Amino acid sequence: MSEQSNPTANKSSKTKWIVIAAILLFIGFAFKFLLPSGYSNDLSRIGQGRAALVHVRDNQTVQSHDSLAVMDGIRDHYADKVEFMLVDHNTPQGSGFMATHNAQRTNLVLLDAQGNLVKVIRAPQSEESLSQEIDAMLGGAK
Repeated sequence: MSEQSNPTANKSSKTKWIVIAAILLFIGFAFKFLLPSGYSNDLSRIGQGRAALVHVRDNQTVQSHDSLAVMDGIRDHYADKVEFMLVDHNTPQGSGFMATHNAQRTNLVLLDAQGNLVKVIRAPQSEESLSQEIDAMLGGAK
C-alpha cells in the first residue's frame, strides 16, 4: 500500500510545482506587458538636444492608461527625435514638474529640444492627433 501512495504523493508534488511555475510565469508576463517599459523618468534629459513628451502619470485612472497606449502606438515612429518619458504625479518630482509646466495629472507635456514648453495636451484622442502635435513641434519633419 505504501508503494501506491508514494506515486500519488509524487504526482501531487509535481502538480503543485507545475502550478507554482505557471503562476510565476503568468506574473512575469503580466509585469512585462502591463507595466510601461522603455520610458525614462529621468527629467534631467529634458533640454539635452531632443524634444520630449512627458506623460504625467496617474496609474489609478483609465485616462492615464489610455494616454500611455496612444504614446506606445507612436513611440517607435519618433524614437530618434523625441524622448518619451513618464513622471508620477504623486511624487515630489512629479509635483514639481506639474507646477513648473502648469500641467495636471494624466496630461502630456510636449517640450522642444531646448526644454521649452510647447504645449500641455489635456487628452489626446488618438495616435493621429498626438502625431500631429509632435509633427507641428518638429516643424513638419517626420
